[in-house]
Amino acid sequence: MTDKSIVRRLLFSVLIPATLIGQSIDPRVELMSILFRLAGNKEYHECQAPLYDQAIDRYFAPYRDREAVRLAGALGGGADAPMKLAVNVSDVVSLGEIVPFDGPGVYLYAGWDVGKARDFLGAARRFAAETDFEGFLKTQQPLYDVTNARLQTLLEKSDLGWFSRFFGTPPAKFVIIPGLANGAPSYAARVTDGTGAEEIYAIPGVSKVDAEGLPVFDPDWRVIMVHELVHTYTDPAIGAVAARMGKAAAQIYEPVAAAMQRQSYGNWRAMLNESLARAVTVEYAMEHDGPEAAGLLIRKENSRSFFWMSGLVDLLEAYRSGRQQYPTFERFMPRVVDYFNGVAPRIQELVDGLQPRVISTSVPDGARGVDPSLEAIVVRFSMPMSRIGPGGAADLDGWRIDTTGTAILIPVKLEPERDYALPLRWTGGQAFVSADGVPLPATVLRFRTGAAAAERQP
Repeated sequence: MTDKSIVRRLLFSVLIPATLIGQSIDPRVELMSILFRLAGNKEYHECQAPLYDQAIDRYFAPYRDREAVRLAGALGGGADAPMKLAVNVSDVVSLGEIVPFDGPGVYLYAGWDVGKARDFLGAARRFAAETDFEGFLKTQQPLYDVTNARLQTLLEKSDLGWFSRFFGTPPAKFVIIPGLANGAPSYAARVTDGTGAEEIYAIPGVSKVDAEGLPVFDPDWRVIMVHELVHTYTDPAIGAVAARMGKAAAQIYEPVAAAMQRQSYGNWRAMLNESLARAVTVEYAMEHDGPEAAGLLIRKENSRSFFWMSGLVDLLEAYRSGRQQYPTFERFMPRVVDYFNGVAPRIQELVDGLQPRVISTSVPDGARGVDPSLEAIVVRFSMPMSRIGPGGAADLDGWRIDTTGTAILIPVKLEPERDYALPLRWTGGQAFVSADGVPLPATVLRFRTGAAAAERQP
């Protein structure tokens, strides 16, 4: 069986739904994932399918010194750049450019030099031949078959026609590729073929497996897939109007910068892209899974410091109900601009309203001479906190939250004349979170105990 026949077998056309033209493991994606994994890119070391993870290590470990691996490391970019490159080449045999990389309509990583990308592809072509990449694909075919079958079952129920209805655009051509080697990270890309026709790719990582180590495609995975597809619509929409809200977005970004950077959203433009994509994903959940599911997503976005998400979702409800006035999403974008310009002057109010903080502790921070016979410390919060700890437990090793949700009693066993640094987190290590799902910022209570009672002076 030739590699091209494997590609045809893995990447097949289907009739249901009409906008879905491909769904399966894609050898181009697997090759790029493996090369950038060998090059040391951390986001390509998260494969969750244990047998597949082990198979990659065993098969490709002898080839870590190849030129393609070195050039992959030298290209830089990481994240979605390798995936955008993967879907812009024809197959893993020729690795030919579907359209010239330096031509119009090609969406590679902006920081990549086209010449260096071409040098890398030449080395990658040799890598695929020298390693018999086709042979590796054959060894994994049973896993790919199960993955593809499970994916198809999910996609038949996913209503991908929703995108053209919601955005007011002609039906798109979608290709859904599970990133089996990628683990949790997920990506999206647009590809223009030689005729000028555009295809939209979603490459959600496979982050869950069953007891046998086989991929699981559940409603959570569908949300991630929808989110990636949404990006291909909302990112250009943001790009067209970003200059009109740049000052406001920079003001919004400042108090949440640390949280955004932990999620790799390093500037206000990335924050805007993520905000709108996440809000539209909530709209999809609202229509397909109901208000409870949508509310849960908003709570998750609160936990990621997108404190304006509820208001943005409310705004999109105005779009949904006003389609006569706004036949396309593009026509609605001035309202989005107005929304973010309005959020900026009240961003601190939003943060303070949703970000929990410690307002008092029964042992003051920095205290000295604390009685070592003390058996518990009470921590009071600025708002009700979740009564659920890690693993769903509400009472962990004696830790108790009161009926108002605003105070937690922490049992302690102290020794005389010792310095203590007590992280205010559940005993399992997870952060306390508010009832709205927002985690308490990292907070440590520090104090020093005094002498034992018998040693104290009368």
